[in-house]
Amino acid sequence: MGDTKISWADKVWNVVRGCNKVSSGCAHCYAERMAARFSGKGQPYEGLTHEGRWTGEARFVPDMLDAPRHWGKSSRIFVNSMGDLFHDDITPKQIAAVFGVMAACPQHSFLILTKRPARMRDWFAWLSMEFRNDDNPWVSQLVWRRAHELTPGGLPSPARHGVLWPLSNVWLGVSVEDQQTADERIPLLLQTPAAVRWVSAEPLLGPVDVFAFLKSDIRDRSLAALKSPPMPGLDWVVVGSESGPGERPMDEVWVQHLRNQCVDAKVAFYYKQKLHFGRKVSLPLLDGKRWAEVP
Repeated sequence: MGDTKISWADKVWNVVRGCNKVSSGCAHCYAERMAARFSGKGQPYEGLTHEGRWTGEARFVPDMLDAPRHWGKSSRIFVNSMGDLFHDDITPKQIAAVFGVMAACPQHSFLILTKRPARMRDWFAWLSMEFRNDDNPWVSQLVWRRAHELTPGGLPSPARHGVLWPLSNVWLGVSVEDQQTADERIPLLLQTPAAVRWVSAEPLLGPVDVFAFLKSDIRDRSLAALKSPPMPGLDWVVVGSESGPGERPMDEVWVQHLRNQCVDAKVAFYYKQKLHFGRKVSLPLLDGKRWAEVP
């Protein structure tokens, strides 16, 4: 909770704890290892791991809900490094409460990653229905009320009520590890309203082509395309190798391929980490340059 060593974030905000594995990228989950260390009686992850593995349960932690309000300095905040906001165990109203706090903290940027983009898209559809059934014209106030209901002691009213959807300080992303997960998850992300959309290819376990999903006017210069609104695309691609016990190798050629796609499409590219003789190297050089671009 709080400060983090993750290079692209200033802080982490773990209002959800616990998870279950959904694809090969989860095989050596760092959050699972960390949770297992703090799963004893009376500790934060009690009951969420068993014999060092996730039990599959996710838990909403209302005591953590309003933490970003107390971080006065403008920060880039990774939402749920120790779980997934869109896990099935987290209710739509609990997710709305998280968005309510983000609406109340426009000084921060909130970066969300999920491996469950279908649930994320469906939650936005649920919110849209809630909005139609609500007499308040501002979606941000609607989600703030959910946050107020679930925060112990309540949540002070946000300074700005008139913030339209999607929230400009919320970045929605998906984690992918190979071409299959990219092809499954990125289209669902692109169907979801967001101010910034991004992909974390970490751990990168194989070559991935995302060029068709990047935001660029060079994809289609046909007359038909010019007559229709541009499709939303990705704004940011983050790449990194696996690290920790049992780490699987990453070929830097795969990284170069993704970097070239981003350069061609004028999309921000961030090379987070690689392994060098068994040691993790943060922000490594790629072709003599450190790639740490941010949208």
